[in-house]
Amino acid sequence: MSKFEEFFDDFMGKAKSVYGTASKMTGEMVDMGKIHYQIKQTQWEIEKTYQKLGEIVYESKKSAQSFDEAITLAVAEVDALNERLEDLGKRLRAYKKVRKCPDCGKENDEEFTFCSRCGAGLETVEQEPIEVEAQEVQTPEE
Repeated sequence: MSKFEEFFDDFMGKAKSVYGTASKMTGEMVDMGKIHYQIKQTQWEIEKTYQKLGEIVYESKKSAQSFDEAITLAVAEVDALNERLEDLGKRLRAYKKVRKCPDCGKENDEEFTFCSRCGAGLETVEQEPIEVEAQEVQTPEE
């Protein structure tokens, strides 16, 4: 094998490695963007549900009728949306490799033992694997 062929093979190997890394990082950025969008959408749904809850309470007081069932359903909907929001936050923090302080809410590097803002101990939790849709990656032909 000539020097040129060795150089070319080495170059192509490094190019494939860089391409694979860039593809992975791009995929992660796209996934993080989707999570950000889902967070904003969930926050909007929470706001709308609070608005609906306020309207129900207003009508209940105004008409002197009991709307307890509707209020209970709206509260349950807010709770479910808040759980979804927390789950999305966990997924986003897993991508960012950070942990949220249970006392002050600051995001800290996942390797920190104590919060960098308030000094509270950070819980060591086993993070669930991130589910990513399989994408076909094409490498440049040799």
